[in-house]
Amino acid sequence: MRTKIDIHFVVDITPAQVLEALAATEMFPEWSTYHDARVATRDERGRPHRVYVTADVMGSSDLQVLEYEWTESRCAWQVVDSSRGIGGDGWFQVAPGPSGTKVWYHVTVHSRIPLPGLLMKRTVQRWHETVVQNFIEFAEAYPEPRDYQMM
Repeated sequence: MRTKIDIHFVVDITPAQVLEALAATEMFPEWSTYHDARVATRDERGRPHRVYVTADVMGSSDLQVLEYEWTESRCAWQVVDSSRGIGGDGWFQVAPGPSGTKVWYHVTVHSRIPLPGLLMKRTVQRWHETVVQNFIEFAEAYPEPRDYQMM
């Protein structure tokens, strides 16, 4: 079964701060109680590239490998391996707005778990709405980027 989620929201920090908070992958459990993560590799700018995740899927653990791609306005990921055969991808797209940063959160989940479609959609939607609310609180409290100057 395939489920898509799209959530638009505004956060009271800059787009760069949103992306920096997303790059703090090891801190996933602080805003997504359904995930634990460990960065395996990073890109040339130090952002996560390959990440090992333990995801709580409907009450049981799924060990996943995610691969990330980063641009100046997007953090995207794809599930490249899963112990339970769950696939998917997603992204956070950021843009400056008149009163904060506009964020578009998109996720697609492919699951082999045999659940009725409507139940799956509602469960996944509620789960992601909670994740977004927790992320907003986490990102707005995340430390501002430091501007280190060479002396």
